[in-house]
Amino acid sequence: MKKTLLVLLCTIFALYSQSCEAASVGSIKKDAGYISLNASETKEVEPNLAKVSFAVENTAENAQKAAAENNNVSNKIIEALKAVTKSGTDVIKTNNFSVRPNYSTTKDGKRVIKNYTAVNSITVETKETSKVANFIDTAIANGANRTDGLSYSYINNTSVCNEMYPALIKKLTDQASVLAQSAGTSIDGIKYINASCNMESVVSNGRFLTAKAMGTSADSSENAVSTPVEAGKVKVRVYVNADFYVK
Repeated sequence: MKKTLLVLLCTIFALYSQSCEAASVGSIKKDAGYISLNASETKEVEPNLAKVSFAVENTAENAQKAAAENNNVSNKIIEALKAVTKSGTDVIKTNNFSVRPNYSTTKDGKRVIKNYTAVNSITVETKETSKVANFIDTAIANGANRTDGLSYSYINNTSVCNEMYPALIKKLTDQASVLAQSAGTSIDGIKYINASCNMESVVSNGRFLTAKAMGTSADSSENAVSTPVEAGKVKVRVYVNADFYVK
């Protein structure tokens, strides 16, 4: 009985040793070496979201008057923008409202409040990028006297990224195969892949003329020259890092 048990244990130990040896060989084979490569690709697409910001800035002798005058003009601009925007797809929002004192120095060196400046910043977001020029013209004609920026971007870029990944992976795989063959070996699967996709927005910080400077008003806006706006292209950039096993 003891002899039989001893033979059985020896057999199990032998099988276990062979299994460990096989696993070790496979591991060594996989870890024998690898090729690490990275690549990137950029694709230009038409933007599908635009953001344009306007500001109303005015000065008065006291804070209450500055705020009241600013609200009157800002409300006029917002109502005018509502008439040319589309409910559900276009968004109008107030980014910031502030009233700040302006100081001057008297002859005896004292710092005193001279007047107050109110600033209200309004942003319009739209998926119809061709309407940006119309928004600018409308805001200017109704009292906007400053712009805080214009930007174009591409939302929901997952589909664009997914279209770019396969070609980039194939490019890296082909490069790895050539390198492996040059070294007298071949690739034997993928050890690691890391990918990312980023979008580069088109941003313009140009300032537009006020309605007064253009010699226009809300009543004569139909005779004004439309503001030239060119969206350009948005860049979608894909990065891929990959490690390939060699055998």
